[in-house]
Amino acid sequence: MKNIIKNIFSGMIIGSSMLIPGVSGGTTAIIIGIYDRLIKAVSDILKNVRKNILFLIQVAIGGITGILLFSKAVLFLTNEYYFPMMYFFIGAIFGSIPLMIKKADINMKNIYNILFVLVGVVVAIAVNFLPKSGLSVMPDSAVGYIMLFLSGIIIAIALILPGISTSHILLVLGMYETVLSAVSDMNVVYIAILGGGVLAGVFSCTKILEKAMNKFPSQTFMAITGFVMASVYDIFPGIPSGIEMILCILLFITAFALTGIVSMKNQ
Repeated sequence: MKNIIKNIFSGMIIGSSMLIPGVSGGTTAIIIGIYDRLIKAVSDILKNVRKNILFLIQVAIGGITGILLFSKAVLFLTNEYYFPMMYFFIGAIFGSIPLMIKKADINMKNIYNILFVLVGVVVAIAVNFLPKSGLSVMPDSAVGYIMLFLSGIIIAIALILPGISTSHILLVLGMYETVLSAVSDMNVVYIAILGGGVLAGVFSCTKILEKAMNKFPSQTFMAITGFVMASVYDIFPGIPSGIEMILCILLFITAFALTGIVSMKNQ
């Protein structure tokens, strides 16, 4: 029961954090120390179906609950106290980095792997500069069905990799408004094909990511660290002034310390 409550609570944190503009669910999962387990549960879902599905369902229930319960509160705090909220989350991001470096097991023999941090940062930031498409993928032909399914796979990559905004990928693909309309209008065909692509992408990409974590842990975790660090690029609000600056600094330090304590305890 303790583990069930913990998994649901973790899902609630991930779900509610995704309501903050520019914040990635993957980044939050890393901060609270559940990212590795999520990847493994999806990748090895057929090896222990009952255990992995129950875990994923618990996190999903938490995520949905978090969105429903805290959406108004999170949006209110983000709108009314934008700078403090962003600095709190930035502090949490930096607080998770020591754990990621520990996972990478960097030493003098593989110190060059630190360069993979730069690779992660460059890739994640480069995504923000991709031109936003004016096209809208619709399943009005065989080619349209295929393109929609492939778009789902691309979206899945954004869901899995921390520091990459799913909403931005939808804008790049020219699908943001279309997806919102499809959900609003309950376009079952559109949602089913896109969802199928997302599921296919999630399972295939998590398998690749897990293998990379096992075979090349230093390089993979350093690259993920780069992705996480790059997420600051999306949410950095600028430099506050006056009393707000003091509040932002205090919240940054608090989040940094709390994240460090929580992440280390989860290992």
